[in-house]
Amino acid sequence: MRTVLFGLDGATFTVLDHLMQKGIMPNLKRFCEEGTRSELLSTPLPITPQAWTTLATGRSMGHHGIHDFIRGEVGPQGMYFRINDSRDIDCETLWHYVSRRGRRVTVLNYYGVTPPEPINGHSMPGFVPGRHLRRSSYPSDLFSRLQQVEEFDVNVLGMDLDIEKKSLQAMDEDQWLEWINHHIKRERAWFGVMEHLMRHEPSDLTAIVFDGVDKIQHLAYAFLDPALLPKDPTPWEKEVQSRCEAYFAQIDEFLGRTVELAGKKWGRVFIASDHGFTGTHEIVYINKWLHDQGLLVWKESAHDENESIIVDRMKNHASLIDWQQTRAYAFMPSCNGIFIQNVAPEEYESFREDLIQRLYQIKGPDGGQVVVEVKRREDWFAGPHMERVPDLTLTLRDHGFISILNAPEVVIPRTRPAGTHHPHGILIGRGPGIVPGARAELQNIIDVTPLLVHSLGLEIPADYEGSFPESFYEPEYLQSDPPRLAEPETEIRCKEAEPATAAVGAASSDDYEMDAEDEQAVLERLKSLGYIE
Repeated sequence: MRTVLFGLDGATFTVLDHLMQKGIMPNLKRFCEEGTRSELLSTPLPITPQAWTTLATGRSMGHHGIHDFIRGEVGPQGMYFRINDSRDIDCETLWHYVSRRGRRVTVLNYYGVTPPEPINGHSMPGFVPGRHLRRSSYPSDLFSRLQQVEEFDVNVLGMDLDIEKKSLQAMDEDQWLEWINHHIKRERAWFGVMEHLMRHEPSDLTAIVFDGVDKIQHLAYAFLDPALLPKDPTPWEKEVQSRCEAYFAQIDEFLGRTVELAGKKWGRVFIASDHGFTGTHEIVYINKWLHDQGLLVWKESAHDENESIIVDRMKNHASLIDWQQTRAYAFMPSCNGIFIQNVAPEEYESFREDLIQRLYQIKGPDGGQVVVEVKRREDWFAGPHMERVPDLTLTLRDHGFISILNAPEVVIPRTRPAGTHHPHGILIGRGPGIVPGARAELQNIIDVTPLLVHSLGLEIPADYEGSFPESFYEPEYLQSDPPRLAEPETEIRCKEAEPATAAVGAASSDDYEMDAEDEQAVLERLKSLGYIE
C-alpha cells in the first residue's frame, strides 16, 4: 500500500478548524470527512527534534537520544554546546527499517537525516545551509537529478543566513510579509521535489515535513487563532492575516495533489504534527528566579534583557555563570529544564523535592501559579540517554518557553501574544480501511510509527513502544489485515551511542562537520524561533 506521511510542523486543530470553516482549506475539510482524525499527544518535551525523532524511531527519547536541537556539557573550561544530528540517533529509524524490509522510501525536510545514511530511496534535509544541500542528500546524484524540477531552488530549500538572522522575537513589522512570503515560496519548492519524485521515482513510503506552519505561527499566531484575532484590524494587520491564510491555502492545495498522487483507492495519506500550538502571554526568567533563590551565582552582573533574543549570548551566557558555586541552572529556553549540580548524592533527593515545591510557588503579576507541572527525568525520559535530559522539566501555565536571561522581575507580560508549542498536535488518516468521518480518542505520537509500518504491509518491530491505533480502522478491515508483531531484533534495531558532533565553534576533519558559517545559520534559525537566547 503506497503510504504518505504529510507532516505539518506545529499544526493545531485550533487553527485548522477555523480555516476549514472559512473555506480556506476545502481539501483538508474533505480529507477529514473521508478519514479519521484525532488529537495527537506530543513527547514530554513537545519540541521538533524530540518529537519527530520519536515518530521516526517508534522509541522514546531515553532510547533514541535526541532531546533538543543542542545539548550542553560542562567541561574543564565551563559549558560548551553540541548540535545534535543523525549520528546522535541511537535507534534504527523507520527509513532504515523500511529499506531493510525491501520497501522504498523518500524522506524530505525531516529532522535528523543529515549527515545522510544509505537507504533504499531518497533523503534530503532542510535543516542545512543551501550550499551543503548537495552533499547532505542521498543518493549522491539526487541533487543533480532534481535540478530539472522547475521549483527546485537550492537557496530556498536550504537555510539562508541573511534570512535566518531576522529574529521573529524582534522582527520589524515591515519585514513580516517578506518572511511569510519566503515560507510560501519555500514550501512550494519542497512540494515540487516531492511531486517530482512521486511521479518519476515513486516510493512505498514518502515522508515530507512542511515546517513553515511552525515558523509562521511563532511569528503570527495572533493572526491565526480565532480567539486572538484583532477585533478592529489595521490595514497592516489585515494584510498579515491574508498572507498567513494564503500560506495555509497553498498547503491545502498540496494536500489535494498529494491524495491524487498517492491514489485514492490504493494509497493512504496520514497527516501528523510533532506538536500543537497556542498563545503565550508572558516571559518567565527562570535563571533570574534561581539566582534570587540563592541557587545560581553569576560571575558578574548580567544585564537585564527584554524579549529580544540574541544568538551570540548563547555562548557568552554560559561564561557568566559561576559553575563552582551554582547548584541549579537552565541553559536553553527550548528544553524548559533545570539542571542540578554541586549537590552531594545523599542530599540530591531532598534538594530536588524542595526545589520542586519552590517552583510551584512562583506567581505571576496576577497572583496566579506560573509553573503547573514539574517532570522528574526518570519518570518521563527513562533509558540509556536519560542523563542528556535536565533533572527537572517545567510546564508553564501558557506552555511558553522559559528565558535563561536576567530581568528586573521573574515574570513579565509580553507586549504582544506570541506563538508557542502546545502538547496536543494533530493526526488525520485517509485511505482504504480507515473509518470515514470519525473522531478517534487522543493518540500518542509514538503510536504513529506502527500505524505507518502496518500501512506498508510490514511487521511492527517488537521494541516499538507505541500502540497500534485500531480506532482509525474499520474492524472488518483489521480482521483481514491485522497488525503483526515482528520478532525482536535488538542487535540491529539499536546501536552504541556514537560521539556527538563537534562542539560549536570547534574544527573537525569530518566531511559533514559544520564550519562557522553553517553553525551560525543553525543558531540563527533556532534564535528566530525563540529556542535559544
